[in-house]
Amino acid sequence: MSRYRSIKNGVMKIRIDLLVSQEQKADELPYVFYPWRRFLARTLDISIYNLIWMVFLMSVFHINMLTRGRIGQIFDTLVSFGIMLFIEPLLLSLFGTTPGKAIFGLKIVDSEGRPLNYRQGLERTWRVIGIGMGYNIPIYYLVRLWKSYKLCSQNERLPWDESTSYTIKDTKRYRGLLLIGAYAIIFALFVTAFFEQQLPPNRGNLTVADFVENYNYYADFYGLDSSDKYLDKSGKWEKRPFDGTAYIEIGYAQMPEYIYTIENGYVTGVSFVIELKNNQDWLGSYTSHMFLASLSLAGAQDEVGLFSQPPRRIAEHIKNNIFKDFYFVEFGIEFECDIKFSGYKEFQSDILIPDENAPENYFRLEFSASKLNSSESPAAS
Repeated sequence: MSRYRSIKNGVMKIRIDLLVSQEQKADELPYVFYPWRRFLARTLDISIYNLIWMVFLMSVFHINMLTRGRIGQIFDTLVSFGIMLFIEPLLLSLFGTTPGKAIFGLKIVDSEGRPLNYRQGLERTWRVIGIGMGYNIPIYYLVRLWKSYKLCSQNERLPWDESTSYTIKDTKRYRGLLLIGAYAIIFALFVTAFFEQQLPPNRGNLTVADFVENYNYYADFYGLDSSDKYLDKSGKWEKRPFDGTAYIEIGYAQMPEYIYTIENGYVTGVSFVIELKNNQDWLGSYTSHMFLASLSLAGAQDEVGLFSQPPRRIAEHIKNNIFKDFYFVEFGIEFECDIKFSGYKEFQSDILIPDENAPENYFRLEFSASKLNSSESPAAS
């Protein structure tokens, strides 16, 4: 029995000595702290992962990231973590660094001086997300950042860096400029993708079907498809199939019947007329219909470049003249609106309310958008 205890104690002693030896070996490995440099490197890497996902959403699904809801943002964070879990271990196994770390001259290798294998990199990245970033859970995220900062500032090895060598090449000031330059590139790529979204799917000469595709694209992108109807390929209104969505319309909602001016099979102009007499309902301004029709035609013109911002320029003209006549020219297209009304009172700048004291009311809006170089006698459809 005493012999068994002796053997058991000997095994335990060997295990303890082995653990102590491993800890001592880990402590002897080169390791740098620099909490702020490491934090900035990590932040840049995460920005890159976020950019990859945002550009994918913007280019493939045409999602407007500036109007992304809270649920969408949470989903985006989870996907970015997934991208991080895939890309970062790959970079560490191939190069021993990441873009953010490379900018600051940081490098990670194993205890033998070799790049981490993919599994080691994956385990490290997962621990960074959990222990270091608190899975991005509000408040807990800040708690984990603070605790990681305290450990690093006190020259304590962080939990995910056990048995790894963490080195830095130098701390020269130019690395700060590299960081600024990297963020400038990220911002430029995002802006470029955002402006690319503002161009319609069809450019140049448009058939009616092309125009309609542009119209529906912009209606969806800007969230202006608030009616239970949509334009079909012939340019006429069709009722949407019921998908559980409820549409709430405020005021009178007579949909404008678009008139397409056609030359040689292509749309050179679009217009509509709304005329109401003795209407007792509230009346909207039709600014969204004018905006969508204008943008669908103007955005397709050759004069429009990546950074021309046709939505902003057209929207400014229309929104500054709600319930007023206007005429302006942009991108080789002339836009005109003639409006007359009586017996109404304006409410919140974009709604007309019938005046109870008026014996009758009248409203007429005539809108058109036409190419300047088109002939004066095209066929209409």
